[in-house]
Amino acid sequence: MDVRKTVLLVSILALVACNTAQGVKKDVAIGAEKAGEVLHKGGEAVGEALNKTGEVVGGAIKKGGEAVQKVVD
Repeated sequence: MDVRKTVLLVSILALVACNTAQGVKKDVAIGAEKAGEVLHKGGEAVGEALNKTGEVVGGAIKKGGEAVQKVVD
């Protein structure tokens, strides 16, 4: 192989490697974005569950307080 063919081959391989690296970066960015969306939705679901649990516990405490108040009265 002469020098021109070698340089051409190395140049082509370098170009392919750069394009592949850019594609991997894009794939990683897309994956990170989707993971962030899933985590956000999960966080919202947990927050809603905690709010509902807090309401239930608050209601139970209120009823308990009312029952104690009736006994005291």
